[in-house]
Amino acid sequence: MDRVETCNSVWLLDPALMQFCRMPKGIDLSGAVSAPWLRYYFWHDDPETGSFRVALDEARTRWLSSSRHLRPCPRCEGERTTELVMPPPPATMASDLLQ
Repeated sequence: MDRVETCNSVWLLDPALMQFCRMPKGIDLSGAVSAPWLRYYFWHDDPETGSFRVALDEARTRWLSSSRHLRPCPRCEGERTTELVMPPPPATMASDLLQ
């Protein structure tokens, strides 16, 4: 089980089952057992920026993106962040998948 802390949540990842669960920060993580877990198909982690993405479908057309919380954190400076929806990275466009 892997744990990734972002500015507003904790991501729990089970790489063996390729599932993840996001829990709001400050909540007892023992509740993750009964929380909804989602399947993911690809995990991309950028160690230089601290950002990461998970593909929610095999075609890699639906993604969730976030960034690791740092101390001190230049992103949130102690303030909670809001969710941001981003398009997939250029390398995952449908035409690229056929190559």
